Amino acid sequence: MRTAGGVVVSLVLVVAACGESSLEGLRARDGSVEGGGTGGLAGTGGLGGTGGFGGGSGTDGGAGSGALAGVGGTSANDASRGGTAGATGEDAGEDGAIGGSGGSGGAATGGSGGVATGGSGGAATGGSGGTLEAGKGPCVSGTTGTHAARFRWAGSGSTAYVVYEANTLPDTSPWHVSAASASVGYTPVFVDPFLGQGGLDLSAAVFIDVELSTAGLSSFRSVTIAVYGRSYNTTTSGSFSWQTLAGTGAAPAGLVSNTAPYEWYTADATPVFSPGNANVLLRLRAGPQSNALVVNRVEICFDAT
Repeated sequence: MRTAGGVVVSLVLVVAACGESSLEGLRARDGSVEGGGTGGLAGTGGLGGTGGFGGGSGTDGGAGSGALAGVGGTSANDASRGGTAGATGEDAGEDGAIGGSGGSGGAATGGSGGVATGGSGGAATGGSGGTLEAGKGPCVSGTTGTHAARFRWAGSGSTAYVVYEANTLPDTSPWHVSAASASVGYTPVFVDPFLGQGGLDLSAAVFIDVELSTAGLSSFRSVTIAVYGRSYNTTTSGSFSWQTLAGTGAAPAGLVSNTAPYEWYTADATPVFSPGNANVLLRLRAGPQSNALVVNRVEICFDAT
């Protein structure tokens, strides 16, 4: 038997439940346990009852909280509205969370509100930087070594300039590269940007000077000079030679192909280097048969202790 008093008691219980749901919404807004970065709890399930109120859409939490659950919905659709707002990726948090799952619909007699679980933020994995031809240790020319000094030639229009890529020697204080010529008023020339990466025109009276230090190294197993480029001649291969204060040397004639793509060409230069020398002066020139090279990169690879 229902009385007017019974109706009043039911209404009081419903209002109390709404108040409790509002508290849950405020906690979610304040970033409490139910809210948080993982997408807030959609609120407490609706109280069963006859003629319950339809679930209102939830308030968006500041850190991505879900909406409040419906109270005592008279249909599964109404009872599930609490989880609906939390189901969007935007409300699940702008701090990297990607769309949470929507709440499950409640039963007509007070179904539970849906839980808006914040999805994990998508990981943006940066692509790894491209590498030059892989070598062993710090040397990229394919030569085995413990230390490397490497530079390349880039171009600004037709003018070539040096770019220092690496120096892993113990002493890097003297580290300088330049191109010069016996000709007066010489300016380094950048050539061959269409068949390959382009590089310094090392021909005629042009040479490359390198200053570095082997201080801190006690012995050499080997020292290799490597040139990346091609012979700058339409019909003939070329080579390169070197000179230090300790002596001279040369790669085999015709070692450097005149065709693209560019490749690494290496030669053993151990006899002209000595460990513990704080002032190494190295000069490079083009050699036969073409006596003309396009030099994109140069690497001096030390296998040392």
